[in-house]
Amino acid sequence: MSKNEGNFWVDEENEELVLEDESGEERFYIDEEFNYEGTTYLILIPAEEGEEEEALLLKLIKKEGEEMLSLIEDDEEFERVKNY
Repeated sequence: MSKNEGNFWVDEENEELVLEDESGEERFYIDEEFNYEGTTYLILIPAEEGEEEEALLLKLIKKEGEEMLSLIEDDEEFERVKNY
């Protein structure tokens, strides 16, 4: 994702989570979804072949009544969640 927050939806036919921001769409498989300290987090793996195999750790936030996925900007929060 090229920005901190993006809209998303699940493509049930392909079993992929689709992230959309101003630069377009990216598709991922949900490797894991879990709750930690009252927040939902997702570990995503790129769905497209040839993409780097690095996983993304994102958190689910609610903004203006809509659910969005966000990068974890706080280093301490990222380390706590990563080591959970």
